[in-house]
Amino acid sequence: MEGEGFRTARICFSDGSVDAVQDQTIEDAVRSSGRIPDSYVYLIAGRPVPMDAVPPEDSEVRAMRVASGG
Repeated sequence: MEGEGFRTARICFSDGSVDAVQDQTIEDAVRSSGRIPDSYVYLIAGRPVPMDAVPPEDSEVRAMRVASGG
């Protein structure tokens, strides 16, 4: 996402990361990377945050894959 604006946060996955730009929600940043936002739970400093949140500047968001099945 380089060249799109000021980086506010890094969203870290087990297989890489994506930067969220200023005023971008976690959901929009994840979707722009080709991933499905609903497939993850998001944590900042160990606390869950909703995917429609705009992460604080220079924060690290951990994306944990959700396992589901029947």
